[in-house]
Amino acid sequence: MKRAAATLAILAAVGAFGCRERRAPGPTPPAAAASGNGHNVLLITIDTLRADHLGIYGYRRPTSPRIDALGRAGTVFERAYTAWPKTRGSMVIMLTGRRPSRNGYSKTHPMLLGFNPTLASVLKDAGYHTAALVDNPNLATQNGYAKGFDSYRETWEEGSLATEADRMRAITDGGIAFLRAASPDRPFFLWLHYVNPHAPYTPPAPFDRAFLDAAAGGGPRLKPVAGFHGGVHKVWAVRGQDRLGYYAAQYDGEIATVDQEVGRLMEALRASAAGKKTVMVLTSDHGESLGEHDYYFDHGEDLFEPSLAVPLTVLVPSGKAGVRSRVFASTLDVMPTVLDAVKVSYPPELAGISLLGETMGKTSAGRERLFAQNDRNLVATWDHRFKIVGSPTDEGMRYALYDRATDPGETRDVSKARPADLEAQRRVLETFTVASEREWAQTRRLLGNAPTGTKLSPEACQKLESLGYVVAECSGVSP
Repeated sequence: MKRAAATLAILAAVGAFGCRERRAPGPTPPAAAASGNGHNVLLITIDTLRADHLGIYGYRRPTSPRIDALGRAGTVFERAYTAWPKTRGSMVIMLTGRRPSRNGYSKTHPMLLGFNPTLASVLKDAGYHTAALVDNPNLATQNGYAKGFDSYRETWEEGSLATEADRMRAITDGGIAFLRAASPDRPFFLWLHYVNPHAPYTPPAPFDRAFLDAAAGGGPRLKPVAGFHGGVHKVWAVRGQDRLGYYAAQYDGEIATVDQEVGRLMEALRASAAGKKTVMVLTSDHGESLGEHDYYFDHGEDLFEPSLAVPLTVLVPSGKAGVRSRVFASTLDVMPTVLDAVKVSYPPELAGISLLGETMGKTSAGRERLFAQNDRNLVATWDHRFKIVGSPTDEGMRYALYDRATDPGETRDVSKARPADLEAQRRVLETFTVASEREWAQTRRLLGNAPTGTKLSPEACQKLESLGYVVAECSGVSP
């Protein structure tokens, strides 16, 4: 009781905001045979959110007071990373707990394939009421992400939600309505995905001016360019604003905007019957490059820290408050951690691990290293000091080595200066690659006649185009 009361008190400090429900939730589907401990699950994913731009991770601007309060109520994982720095691949990994070599995600099958058990489908089979409200057409039902959900709301398809801010508020309002209507006799899994702070950075008032401080007028000058290197994308360039500092400030404004929505949700959860028995996870699909490596306002082309490092906070009813964990954590770990927390059995072939012990204050050595891949067939691994990145070329893989202890920005390739360390890291990476190929040999047999792409709606294509995507599924579809 003391733990529950303390948790609710901290959640109350996150902040309360009034809300207007957009629509009432539908009737609760009949319950299946329940298993587990009956705890609810609330998963909040915030697109393109760098960990180092949150106060709980040491950022100097007050971008995230509500998220910070949530972190203080539970556990903050200080070394959390995505396994794939693009939304589609990242969310397939997060929702299945499997690497692409097991879940089948690839350029030819850029979707969540149906042979995978998902967090939603496993919990639904355990008797949970499952619902999702999302804003990113990459996560469309046609791409498989709705598997296991009783309801799946795609806000970009609703003509009345004309702006990103409208969709953001609708997600929160829908989440609040769901929490208020939730049956105390049946556990739920609720997933909310906000597209903010994905580029273009256009926060609504008052956050459009909230961080226009001295730093916002500084930084290098950026010229309008056709892509994401050498300056700001010409479609997103703001007249009279050519400093990096301005765009970083607007990125921060978008974080503050969605932080306000997290506050509204936390207040609703605190006031609901579910508040005392809900497992909460807040994280992101990937980070964002804000000019590092001459890469501006995008993510996924490389495997450097800005695109890989993500926030991860976990709050469980029986956990401790104020825990800060230094173990390596991955988006692969979301599924096993949640299932461990609600005591529902794991499906086979999970590549992640449960982090539940950390939330109880039980410190461990954790992993020695993590791995990441991307859509361009780059692969990387890193330990507490070195990172090696393998890039495909016509002559085979080319390797670069970075000493993160002396070069946290990963700007200097030390492969020639440290040949022994290069060789040791290369062997680890090649072992991972060989193991992945063995898994792929098995997974390809499961693909069968699985679709290699689906046509998205005109609304989805228009939204993706506004986010800077060029998507094959939109070929021939008028935006």
